[in-house]
Amino acid sequence: MTHTTTAPAPSGSPVPPETERPAPAPSLWRDRGYLAWLASDTSSALASSVQGFVLPLVVLLLTGDPAVAGSVAALGLAARVLTTIVGGVLADRHDLRRLMILGGALGAVVLTLMALAYAAGLGVLALAALNVVAGVRSGLFGSASNAALRQAVPAGLLPRAMSANQGRDAALAMGGGPLGGLLLGLGPVVALGAAAGAHLLAALSALGLRGSFAPVARPEGHRASMRREAAEGLRWLWRQPVLRTIALVAAVLNLGLNAALTTVLYSFGAQGVSPGRLGLVSLALGVGMLLGSLVAGTLVDRLPTGWVAAGGLAWLAASVAVLPWLPGFWPTLVVLGLGTVAAPAINAGVLGYLMHVTPRAVLGRVSSAIELLSAGAVPLAPVVAGLGLATVGLRGTLLVSAGCCLLALVLVLAGRDVRRLPRPAQWGAAPE
Repeated sequence: MTHTTTAPAPSGSPVPPETERPAPAPSLWRDRGYLAWLASDTSSALASSVQGFVLPLVVLLLTGDPAVAGSVAALGLAARVLTTIVGGVLADRHDLRRLMILGGALGAVVLTLMALAYAAGLGVLALAALNVVAGVRSGLFGSASNAALRQAVPAGLLPRAMSANQGRDAALAMGGGPLGGLLLGLGPVVALGAAAGAHLLAALSALGLRGSFAPVARPEGHRASMRREAAEGLRWLWRQPVLRTIALVAAVLNLGLNAALTTVLYSFGAQGVSPGRLGLVSLALGVGMLLGSLVAGTLVDRLPTGWVAAGGLAWLAASVAVLPWLPGFWPTLVVLGLGTVAAPAINAGVLGYLMHVTPRAVLGRVSSAIELLSAGAVPLAPVVAGLGLATVGLRGTLLVSAGCCLLALVLVLAGRDVRRLPRPAQWGAAPE
């Protein structure tokens, strides 16, 4: 909604229409609701990043077996994925602020128990069991924070909030590992304890949220089963042509991008590139995301969302299509970094639209379904990369990955409603 302000005029004389000026857009960084949400969500994300980096290394220190360390990490990830839809149902049933507080508190408890288990010498099985519990907690409560963002900020600030979150995620991606390594250097108990403290900070920050985060009132006596409510949310998503296309695009694009990245890493690893240089790949991706987030808000505000999505996907697909023809490590690094510059604008526009038009009654389930589709494609990436390198080689595998990215672009261009999505100021009139 656009507000106008009127310049003062002499007493008794009318104000000519041309003196009207649009009111300046409110600042995201002065919105207390967003700042409270950001502090909580960032603390939770930082805790998860540190835990994800530290725990496999702790298991590796105890066993000396990389396979065991990877298996422990995979168990936690699987537990999260399997409980994501249930978390969406909980987000639609209960007060989101309370779920954020409870989720942060439980995270602090679980990570504290991990630190104590290591200190007491309880071994790998205890750490693996607690990592599964941590994954379940993340799956059950992660949807609450995502759904709460729409109610934490005014609708007009939602696209800018999504853009700012992209920059935050990029910073965490670049800094989570080094911070985890620094903390691990002080000892596993210190590292796990710090992650527990970050979860506690997330819970305390959620106390600062203001306004109503209550679920939509249900008819008296209405009590559907968890499975039925999850199915209702998925059916609602599937009946919305625009949102259905967004979900499919998210799955296909994530498969293509992650398969390309995994293929590049496997190929360079087989060529004997040092682990230190391989780490620069993640750094390049983070820098690209961070740079892209600086302009994402302006692009999403000024351009139709359909144009942003189509243009960004075309840029990503072209970047992946160039990879098979590059001569070596450094050119590949540059193209990967430049390619991810488009990702923040795509995410801010498309996901911002999804959050804007999805009713509160099903927002948790729809958000969790999108996350499940996106995350579900990621485990297939190493399979595509491994089989591809063994059968069709590096160039062929990267072309397959580029084909997935191109398919995501085709889905957007073929879906007229997605291609025609307007600027955020007109989202209220956009088709659902």
